[in-house]
Amino acid sequence: MRNAWLSLSCLDWRRYLPIFNLMNSNENKAISVAKPSNLAVVDVMRGIAALGVAWFHSRSDLWIGFKAINADRAAYSIFDRALSYLSLPVSQMGGMVMLFFVLSGFCIHLPTARRKVAPSWRIYFARRFLRIYPPYLAIILICLLLAKGILNSNPGEFEEWDTYALSVLMIQDWTGNGSQISLDPSLWTVPVEMALYIFYPVSLFIRWRFKLSVSIAYALFLAAVSFALFTVGNHQSLASLLSFVVIWNSGAWLAEAYQGDKIPRLANLHCLSLIIALTGLVMLAGYLDVNAYYLTYGWGLIAFLLMIWSLGSGSSMLSPGHWLTRFMVFLGTISYSLYLIHYPLFKFLGNMWGQIFGSKPESFLIPSLATMAAIPIAFLFFVIIEKPSHEISKKLARPS
Repeated sequence: MRNAWLSLSCLDWRRYLPIFNLMNSNENKAISVAKPSNLAVVDVMRGIAALGVAWFHSRSDLWIGFKAINADRAAYSIFDRALSYLSLPVSQMGGMVMLFFVLSGFCIHLPTARRKVAPSWRIYFARRFLRIYPPYLAIILICLLLAKGILNSNPGEFEEWDTYALSVLMIQDWTGNGSQISLDPSLWTVPVEMALYIFYPVSLFIRWRFKLSVSIAYALFLAAVSFALFTVGNHQSLASLLSFVVIWNSGAWLAEAYQGDKIPRLANLHCLSLIIALTGLVMLAGYLDVNAYYLTYGWGLIAFLLMIWSLGSGSSMLSPGHWLTRFMVFLGTISYSLYLIHYPLFKFLGNMWGQIFGSKPESFLIPSLATMAAIPIAFLFFVIIEKPSHEISKKLARPS
């Protein structure tokens, strides 16, 4: 089963798409775990995270909202009222960003955990920059084009040039009031991701120089400093960053456990029941307006447990040959492109809908369909922008 999973996500993106049906039954090569993207379960988790976050954001500009419908139920159809209840769990899915951070820690550390040798830091940082920054810069330019060109009928809705400049420099999270480009406010995670890459060498030194207990103590120390900063009420962006370091490092610990074949294989029923119960509690806390700082740790724990399940006993429940699995692997492959492109697309569609109909859509079906429509757009972005930057970064890792 593990070999089948490893071979599923190899080489050709078309194998992820059911409509191409290019799965060759004779191909069953095990790909080295030195390449984390070849772990199909990881790509499935990426796909789940990307879809959840995109669906969560689709409500902002393409739906009037649950409260509006239930404030005047007689004004809406039974179908729209019933569908509005589906939005309740979706309204909490923004926390699935934490799954991206756990996955990032896992994927970055897995090759190092396998080789037991620290990477060339020059190549490491060059590759991380080339994988992240070119698509990020491209989406900023696309947002600028939309804001100042196509959508210039509402110029007051969009920020001034300085926000774009800070975003290009990837310092918008830590300067001024932390404003993001309004066409893509989800870009705040990309500078955080880059900062986490900078923290990695320090975390790796502590992990290898000392015992695991010291590494855990280091993470707890960062969590304590984060909480102190949060309690004071100042530097909340730094407080959040330190909490993300803890969550990111949990993925690195999982990489160590995976490489050593020490992932706990909990019974599917027990593990899934725990994950579902914890997700329900964290979502309930979100409904009760618990501060996002605390919810971050809740979603981080959910992501950690979900990875334990998917890398352990859960892998047996995900058939490598099933069309849905192949689709989710495909979705995971383009997940970064989907994350970057979905918000500007929803903003654009929302603007067009408002100009045509004069108000936001009443049915939750519209944002749900828009989420699906974002997938082919993200695929085009992946092929044109993201994949070429991947190829350049891969060349850096090849022996000369």
